[in-house]
Amino acid sequence: MPIWTDEHSPMMQRCARHPNVETGLTCVTCGTPICPDCMVETPGGMKCRSCGIAPLPAIYRVGPGALAIAVTVAATLGALAGAFLFMWRLGFFAIFLGPFVGGLIGEAASRAAGWKRGRTMAASAAIACGVGIVLLGPQVAVALAGGVVVPAPSLLALLTYRPFFLLFAGLAIIAAFWRTR
Repeated sequence: MPIWTDEHSPMMQRCARHPNVETGLTCVTCGTPICPDCMVETPGGMKCRSCGIAPLPAIYRVGPGALAIAVTVAATLGALAGAFLFMWRLGFFAIFLGPFVGGLIGEAASRAAGWKRGRTMAASAAIACGVGIVLLGPQVAVALAGGVVVPAPSLLALLTYRPFFLLFAGLAIIAAFWRTR
């Protein structure tokens, strides 16, 4: 009677991703031969990587329409916050408002987009918040105060004399990012 070893077993196959590796494992979903390096452990058994990856939850799938709404809301609220802070010159106390205002802007952007979250949403909300606070907010404040729109390079030069405003903007951007992540 012949003695079978594992390497000569009729059940041994080659791994689909690693053709030089023999394996006796197959994916429980599609039946693809997998080696221990390729397998994904799931409650339903061992699966290949394509079958074992869970689909992205709906909360993290942001469509272009929802993203546009979130960016508009974040930029608008950022512009209002930036105009308020630029006009009132709160100085050192502006630093304490940054995380609070940024969190509110991030939450409003998420709510406007249908409570969406994730990397795309967080990056979009943070960038729109920063553009609103740093570029649009002082423009709105200057336009309301003097009725003149200031060119962007002159405005950015003016902001260098307001370090607490820039710290406020940085903290608000970070808070908006983490609030929607």
